[in-house]
Parts: sequence; C-alpha cells; structure tokens
Amino acid sequence: MKQRALIDVVCKAGMQTLAGEIGALLGQMLSCSDIKLRTCSKEQLFSNPAREKTALTRISVSGDREGNCFLLNRISSAAVLAGTLIMLPEDMIEENAKSGKLDGELTDAFGEVANIIAGVMTQAFVDKYSKTLRFVKKTVEELIPTKIDMESDAPFPPGDYYIASCELTIDETDLGVFEFVVPLPIFDLEEIAPAPTEPAAQAELHEAASVPTASPAAAAEPTAQTPSTPAPETPPAPPAVKKPKFVDAKKLVDVVFNTTIGQIGEEIGALLGQPLKCSDTQLVMTTKEELFSTHCLEKSILTQMKVSGEKQGAGYLLTQVPDAIAMGGTLIMLPDEQIAEQMGKGDFDGEVSDAYGEIANILAGSLTQVFLDRYPKQLRFVRTESQTIVPTKIDPASDEPFAEDNYYLASFAIAMDGYELHRLFLLFPAEVFDLDAPAEVTAEHTEQAGATAVSTASTTENWGEPEATKSAVQSAKGDASAAASVKSAAAPAAATPDTAPAGPPIVLILSDQQNAAEPFVELLSSASYDCRVLSFQDDIKGLLQQHPVLGIFLIMAQVGEKGFAAAIKLQSAGRALPPLIFAGDQWTRSAVLRAVKYGAKDILVIPASTDEIQDKVTQHFQKAS
Repeated sequence: MKQRALIDVVCKAGMQTLAGEIGALLGQMLSCSDIKLRTCSKEQLFSNPAREKTALTRISVSGDREGNCFLLNRISSAAVLAGTLIMLPEDMIEENAKSGKLDGELTDAFGEVANIIAGVMTQAFVDKYSKTLRFVKKTVEELIPTKIDMESDAPFPPGDYYIASCELTIDETDLGVFEFVVPLPIFDLEEIAPAPTEPAAQAELHEAASVPTASPAAAAEPTAQTPSTPAPETPPAPPAVKKPKFVDAKKLVDVVFNTTIGQIGEEIGALLGQPLKCSDTQLVMTTKEELFSTHCLEKSILTQMKVSGEKQGAGYLLTQVPDAIAMGGTLIMLPDEQIAEQMGKGDFDGEVSDAYGEIANILAGSLTQVFLDRYPKQLRFVRTESQTIVPTKIDPASDEPFAEDNYYLASFAIAMDGYELHRLFLLFPAEVFDLDAPAEVTAEHTEQAGATAVSTASTTENWGEPEATKSAVQSAKGDASAAASVKSAAAPAAATPDTAPAGPPIVLILSDQQNAAEPFVELLSSASYDCRVLSFQDDIKGLLQQHPVLGIFLIMAQVGEKGFAAAIKLQSAGRALPPLIFAGDQWTRSAVLRAVKYGAKDILVIPASTDEIQDKVTQHFQKAS
C-alpha cells in the first residue's frame, strides 16, 4: 500500500473512534461526521479569514519519528466540552461558549479532552501502522487566525501538513470541525511540489538568453589592471512593508465588520433594554460623492470615530436624525409620545444628544474589541465630536465634512420595537484597512462589490440579552455624579416557568463581602423582611426557584466585573426578576450605564445610611402580604 493511502486508513480509523471515546469521558452521546483527509500548506490552512477564534493544542510526537503536531478546533466548542466535563450549569456553558474565552479550570478540563484525542490517535497508529508513533498532549492556547503571520514560526512554521478532520456534535449542538495537523515528514510523506508555470519557465530562458557572452577575442585580450578602490558602503534599504492584495484585505475587513455589526446589535440592544435588530449588511468601496448621492441622502448625525494604533485617521458614523432621537430617547426613557414628537420635529439636542453620544461610545467600543480580537493590526476607535449634516447641501469637491477619497463603507438596517428606523453607516478611509489599491483596481472592485454586496440574514435574531462585554468599559466615560441621576430601567424579562416557587417570600442580598451586607440585613430584618444573604459564587438560581423574591440588593465592595457577572447569573436564572438595586462605591457614569444594562432598577452609593437604604426599600420593594 502506498504511504499516503496507508496514512489515510490509519487516521480515518482514529477519527471514527473519537466520538465514542470523548463521549465516554463526558458521559454524553457524541457523533462524528464528514471525515476529510488532505494535505495543504500553512497558508492554505489559514486562508479563510472567517475562521473563528481557535483553541490550539500542541501535541508532541515521539517514537520512530519525533516532532510536534497540533489539534485545532473552535474555542467555543472547547468551552462546551470543558464545561460539560466539569458539569457546569447549561447557562454557564452557553455563556462561556459565547464569550469565546478558555481559561482556568476550562483550559484544564479541555486539556483532558485533548488527552483523549491524542490517546485515540496513538492507539490507531499502534493498531495499524508499522512504525511506532506516540502522541502526547502538551499545552492548550488561544489562537486568533486572522492575526497569524504566514511567514513566521507561530503558531507553527510555514510548510506542508497532513490534515485529518471531522465534525463533532454533542446532544444536537454542533461543535464544528476538529483538525489534526501533522507535518508531512512525521508521516514520511513528500512535500507538496509547486507546479511550474509556463510564463516562469519562459522568463528564465529569456533571462539566460539575454546575458551577454564574451567573444573569443575578447576573452583572449588581457584586461587592464586598474587600482581597485573600495566602493562606498550604502546602508541597506529598510525592508518593504508587504501589503496584502486588495481582494484579500477586503475579504478580511468584511469578516471583521460582519462580526462587529453582530456585536453592535447585542450591546446597543442591551444598553437600551430592548432588542435591536440589524439586517441587510452591505460592505462596499465608495467615494464621498457616491456616499452622499447614493447611500446617505437624508439629514443625519455625523459622528467622528478617531482611529489610532498601527494606523491613524478618522472614520465616521452616520445616523439619520430621527433614528438618533429614537435611540437616545429610549436610553433616557422618555415617554413614547415625546420621542415620536421629537422625531417628527427633528429636535436633537440636550439629553437626547448626550444619550446618543453614549450609544456611539458603545459602538466605538464594539469596533475596538472586535478589531483587537480578529484583525492582525492593532486598531482602536474612539468617538469624538458630532455634527448635523444635510447631504444635499454638501459640496463633493470641498473638504467638509471630510475630503473626497476612496472609502470603505459598512452599512446595515436597524429596527427597534415601536419605531420605523433606517440604516447606520460606518465609513473609513480605504488606507486604514490597506484597501488603498491603485485607482483602476479600486474602481473594478467597487463595481464588483456593488453587484455582490455582502448581505447577511444572520442579524434577524433579537440582540437585547445582557452579557458582560469589555467594550462597555472601554467606550463610556463620565463621572461619579451620574449615579445620582440614573433613571429606573427594568431588565429584560426572563422566561417565567409554569410553576410558582413554593417557599416563603424573601429579599435576596448578594454581596462579595459579608460585612458589606450587614447594614442591609439589619434594616430589612427590623422591617420584618425575610433576608437571605449569598455570595456571588453561591447557587443563586436554586434560591430563585424555591422562593418568590420581593427584591434584590447586589452589593459590591468595589464596583467591577465580579458584581456584573453576578448580575448575569441572575438574568440567566430563568425567572422574571424583581427590582434589582446595585450598591457600591465610586460609581462612574460608565459603571452606572453597565449596571442599567444588566438590569439595575436603581443605584445606591455605599457606605449608605439607614435612611438611604430604607428609601430604596420603600420605593422599590413590595411587602409580602
């Protein structure tokens, strides 16, 4: 049997037993499908910019051949398998998979799964291969495919590899593709020889023919000896920065913006306290003149997005005035009739303008986070000033509000319950994303993009569910005085189960420090409330299922991620929540906005007096009858 055919037989046998072995470890049924066996280069392996954030497991090879091989799979799948192994609650598994993080005990747990995979492949080679090969799991790490330098040795060197892959499913949850990546020499396979091209061969012949040859006479003629003078040393030219091809650069930016728009919908929806739907995404090249004659035609708010990092410049967010009023008014909870009236008049000022600025901050934070996660260059986006523009009054030849040039345009329709909204436009100079191709190339691809604009229907989901995001911290600024002015904001209602809790009514106090909860317990107990104090790590969900809860105090000795994570646990409990009051010290405007985003009915600054705590209880908590 030929060597390649033999390796295919062995690896296929290993892949076919993966599901059963991993399933036995997890105590779950797994299924395996779509086994593929191929060879390709590192560049070909990572050529698709849509490849998701990946868990890379390094595996050592020993025996008759030595070296390293690798296991690649979606990091969200690794989180599902790891969470299942350590028996995390379903909601926590989903949260970990969605966040795309693999750390602490999750990394250790997935390492056990990777151990099983390495053991399965070792057994397959013991059973069916004449040489001895052993595979041992070493480390698990996170990998962002779009940031890989194809010419570097990270995460592994350039070269040709054998790939054995399959798709795994657990309990009807698609875990995606698992790829076993092995350098060809370990399997005694030959490197993939590049096919010679005719033009290259002709060029070599032409080059050889064009080299002048000396005549016999010239060869016989002695050459006059001249004193040799050393040539002046010239400093080596700095290496040219290799720019990606226009098509590749555009494809990568499209992937990043598709991801960004999804996150924008989630985060703005969570901030507003209601789902924001995004649809009909279009990603095209354009010019200033085309933008204001074809795309953006109505009176709009133009918000500058400063770009910093490895590229400098400015981009722009354009939102029609009524849409900006609707979102800003919803954030500060204006009555529906007042929002409708201001939309009709185009009154965009005061509190509405400030609130819309916070929404633009969230959007800039989403951009920054996704670009840091998915884009090879370090780019950050910060919202600066805004102005109202009327497209029909703009002179394309002027530098106002920005100069005529080639631009990348990402636009998408937005929808919010109760309002007829339009499109948001994100515009950036082409050079920011290495899309500043020669004019004729840009024109060609602009025309193609117009004909085949990326349109995604994935944004038909409701994106208003609360979730912890780094961008909320990065994108909002303010001061502690915002705590006093926060308005009531009900959290999105969770699904209400069919059966009501049977236990007596209680007030729930969540606190990261026991002494911080004591003033609250003392006051509530004196008012005949039945109090239950839990830490952030306790089983909150179980208590909510056992008792009707009249109200919740979430107390943070220090305002931060642990408290917001506890709020997320409350939201995922599967029950409609009672009034939730966040208590903490050193509130900033951004922290207040995050608290509102995660369901805060009110904010309390601690240490608080008995009267201040009593006021919140009287205002928000309903006494049990």
